[in-house]
Amino acid sequence: MSDSSSSSALLATTATWTAAVRALESQRDDRLFNDPWAHDLAGASGLAWMDTKSPESVVPIVLRTRYFDDFLEHISRDLGIHQIVLLGAGYDTRAFRLQWPSGTKLFELDVSLVLERKDSILSDARATPACQRIVVSTDLTQDWSEPLIRSGFRLEQPTGWLLEGFLFYLPTETVTSLLAEVSGSSAADSWLGFDIINSVMLTSPLTRQWLEMQRLSGSPWIGVLDDPVDFLATHGWKARLTQAGQPDANHGRWTLPVIPIDYPDMPHNWFVTAQKDSYIMD
Repeated sequence: MSDSSSSSALLATTATWTAAVRALESQRDDRLFNDPWAHDLAGASGLAWMDTKSPESVVPIVLRTRYFDDFLEHISRDLGIHQIVLLGAGYDTRAFRLQWPSGTKLFELDVSLVLERKDSILSDARATPACQRIVVSTDLTQDWSEPLIRSGFRLEQPTGWLLEGFLFYLPTETVTSLLAEVSGSSAADSWLGFDIINSVMLTSPLTRQWLEMQRLSGSPWIGVLDDPVDFLATHGWKARLTQAGQPDANHGRWTLPVIPIDYPDMPHNWFVTAQKDSYIMD
C-alpha cells in the first residue's frame, strides 16, 4: 500500500472515532452540539473505539468541535464569509447541522472512500444540507486545489478554511506544505481554522498514555508546529491561539489545570484561527 493510501485509510478510521465522540455528546441533556447522524457515521468500529474511552478523555474533542462550530458560524454570519472549505472533511456534518446564511457554498474535500460512505448514510437518513454543499473527492497529499477550483471554488473570494482533527497524523513537512497551499489559495480577508500540537506533546510524560494508545491503534501523532503564529505570519496571516480549558473553549467541561497558551517546554494542543492580512500577501 502506498503512503498516500495508508494515510487515507488511517484518516478514514479516525473519522469514525470523531463521529463516535459527537454521537456520545449528542446524547447529553447539556450537549454542546447535536449531531443526529453521528451514531450511524461512527459505525461499529467508531462506537467500539468509544467504548474503550472514558467520557472525560474525549472532552478535548468535544470542546474542539464546539469551538470550530462557533468559529464557522461567526465568520459566515457576522463577517460575511460565504465560501467555506472543509479540508479532510471526514464525517463532518456541519453542512447539515449548522445555521448557514443564504448563499453559503460549502466544499467538502476528502477521499472517495470516506465521502461515498458518508453520502450513502446521509441519503438514507434523508438529511438535507442547510447550504449549498459541494463534495470534492481528492487526496490532500496530492494536488487538491485544481479539483477544488474545477468544482466552482473562486480564488478571488474570501474563504473560510477548516482543517480539523487530522494534521497531527501527517508528517510535519506535509502539514507545512498543506498550510502553504491553503495560503496560496486564499484571498485577502480569508479566515483559517485548524488544530495542531507542538513537539513537546510527543515527549511529555503528561501525554504518554494518550500517545501510546494512539500508537497501539495504528494512528500515531507525528505532525507538529512549535510556533503556529510565526509560521502563519510568514504566509500572510494574523493568527491567535487557544486550547481546551481556556475561557473560549471551556463551557464548564474542563476540570484539569489549564496550562497557559504560550507556556514554554509544555505540551500544547492548540486551536488556531487566523485572518489573511489585506496588506501582507504571499
